[in-house]
Amino acid sequence: MRTIIAAMFTFATSTGYGCTVCDTATGSAVRAGIFNGSFFITFIEVVSPFPVLGLALYLVDRCLPD
Repeated sequence: MRTIIAAMFTFATSTGYGCTVCDTATGSAVRAGIFNGSFFITFIEVVSPFPVLGLALYLVDRCLPD
């Protein structure tokens, strides 16, 4: 059991380097495109359909007869 735990701690640090794109120019460009000045507007546009869908499902569930 101790061998397994020791192996887990040995290899745990190597998993942090799993993303080969994050430290490149492409990764920086992706982060800059996502977290730019219009992040809040884009976030609202992406999230806004979910409450509408939830309301529609709630109304269908409550308003349709059994």
